[in-house]
Amino acid sequence: MEKQKDLTWLEHLQRNSWEPEVIISGISLAFLFVIPSRLFEFSVILIQDYGLEQIPAQLILVYFSVIISVFKIFLVSHLVMRFIWAGMLGITYAFPDGIVKEKLFKYSQSVEYHPPQYFLLKLERWCSMLYGAPISVAIPIFSITVYLLVLIGIYLVFNLDFQIVYIIFMISMAGFAIVPLLKKNSGIKDFVGKSMSGTIGAIYQSNLGKWFFVSFSISLVVLAMPFIVQDTKGFSAYQASANVDDSYYEWPDDGGYFEEYNSEKRRFARMWTPAKTVSGEVLNLYLARYEREESSTQKMNGLLSTDTIEWKKIESLVDQYRIYLNDSLIDAERWVQVTAGHTGQMALFGQIPIAHLPTGIHEVRLEKLTYLPPFLGTGHALRHRKKWARFEFIKE
Repeated sequence: MEKQKDLTWLEHLQRNSWEPEVIISGISLAFLFVIPSRLFEFSVILIQDYGLEQIPAQLILVYFSVIISVFKIFLVSHLVMRFIWAGMLGITYAFPDGIVKEKLFKYSQSVEYHPPQYFLLKLERWCSMLYGAPISVAIPIFSITVYLLVLIGIYLVFNLDFQIVYIIFMISMAGFAIVPLLKKNSGIKDFVGKSMSGTIGAIYQSNLGKWFFVSFSISLVVLAMPFIVQDTKGFSAYQASANVDDSYYEWPDDGGYFEEYNSEKRRFARMWTPAKTVSGEVLNLYLARYEREESSTQKMNGLLSTDTIEWKKIESLVDQYRIYLNDSLIDAERWVQVTAGHTGQMALFGQIPIAHLPTGIHEVRLEKLTYLPPFLGTGHALRHRKKWARFEFIKE
C-alpha cells in the first residue's frame, strides 16, 4: 500500500509538473539575465582590489557565463515549447473531435493527419525531457569553477604566482579525465556515476544515444558562445599589463572615461573624469588603482636597472604613469588616494592645469610602465604600454 501511494503521488506530480516548470523557468530567467553583469563586476573587483591576475579572473567569468548561458538556452526553449503546448491543449479542449475530414477541401481529405493529442503528448515529453538536460552540462562546469575558486583563494591568501596554481589546476583536470580511462575500477568513476549529473547524463545517453548526447552537449556550448561573448565584452580593458584594443584606442568610448556617460555604472578600467565639457582652470583626473600593479613596485625597480626602457625609479603608484596633455608631458602637483565616484572604486586623484589651453577639443593620453608576472616560462619582464588610455575633452 505504501509503495502504491508513492507511485500514485509520483504519477500525479508528473502529470502536473508543467505548473512549477513554467513558474521556475520564468523566475529563473529574470535572474539569469541580471547575474552576468554582477559576475562581470565581481571579476573586476577581484582584479582591481584584490590583485587577481587577468587569466584566472577571466576563467571564472567565462565558466560562470557558460553555465548561465546553457540555462538561458534551455529555459527560453522550454518556455517557448510550453507556450506551444498550451496552444495544443486549448485546441484539444475546444475541438475534442479533432479533424473532420468531410469538412475539408477535397484535395486535403486524402491526407492522413495526426490528432492534436499526438502533438500534445510529444510536446509534453519533450518539455519534460528538456528540463533536466542543462543539469548534466552545468553541474560539471560548476564543480570545476568551484575548485578553481578554491585554488585562487589559496593563491591570493599566500600571494603565490598564478602559474603554480594554474599548473596544479591543469594537472588535476588531466588526472581527473585520464585516471578513469586507465583504471577499470576507479573511485573517481564511481563518484561521478553516482552523482546527479552523472545519472542524468547516463539516462540521456542510454535513451537518446551516446553520440547524439555528446554532439548535443558540444552543440549546446557552441550555441552559448554569443551569450558568452556578450557577457565578457569589454573585460580585456581591465588587463592592466596590456594596451587597449586599437579600435577602442582610436575610437574611445565616452562611457569608459566620463562619469556622466557611464549609465551602467561599471567600474572604470584605466582613467576617468566627471564630465567631457570642462569649465575652469583644472581637469579632475582619476587613475584606476590595481592592487597587483601597486605591489609590483619593487620588482619593477629591480628590472629597471637592467632593462632598456627609459623610466625613472618607481617611488609610488603614480610613477608608473606618464600623462600627456596634447602630447605635452605634464604632472599634477599632488596625487591623493580616494574612493571615487559612483562606482566607489579606489583611485589616485589629481588635478591637471588647463588654464593655458584655448577653448575647444583637447586630448589626455596615458602611458604606463607595467610588470608582466611569470607564467609558464615567460613573463617577469617590464613593458612600456604607449596605448594604455586616452580620451578627448572640451574646454569651454
